[in-house]
Amino acid sequence: MKKINILFFAVILFLSSCVSTSKTKLIPRNEILDLEKTAKNPYKQILVQWKNYSYTDYNKVNRLEKDLNTLTPQEVDDDDYIKFKKRVIEKFKESNMYDETNGTGTVKIILLTYGRWNYSELFSTFLVDTGYILILPASLKVTYRMFVTAEQNDKEYKFEKTGEVKTTFHLLLFPFYPISIFSGKEKYVIDNMLYETLIDLSKR
Repeated sequence: MKKINILFFAVILFLSSCVSTSKTKLIPRNEILDLEKTAKNPYKQILVQWKNYSYTDYNKVNRLEKDLNTLTPQEVDDDDYIKFKKRVIEKFKESNMYDETNGTGTVKIILLTYGRWNYSELFSTFLVDTGYILILPASLKVTYRMFVTAEQNDKEYKFEKTGEVKTTFHLLLFPFYPISIFSGKEKYVIDNMLYETLIDLSKR
């Protein structure tokens, strides 16, 4: 029983001894607020897709054990997809860039992530490979690429937005975990890429 308690405590300590930071283009608050005023010609349809190169596979690319071209990204689970699509629709509606009834044209948004991890993968790969993380820091980086194709009034626009979330694991980071969790930073990065997209589309 004592061994089980120690193991349980070690798992909890590992899960909460990390801090995530984001790297993305900073969007001025006034530009976001101005979207509602400057946005014109809302779109009628928004199509969304999210695929991910799992940490288990992408880590092998980093180690040169595999070529990225030989890997196939997988659809994220339904829960993540539904939340992402809802987020996209909300941002477009708030900016007057989506009107299912009176809008025209279509926007296709493909989010591709590289190395996005889950805790199951961490325990089977990362924790095994970096058992020293409670002594020395170790980091994981997830890259986000958003590909946008907008079609309206016989015109097509294509562009790409990028972002990054880096999570560092170390025992001394335990007190900072509640204010800098991975899911919060991921949401911030995705929101920023969406705002960049909306600002670009509003100027077309």
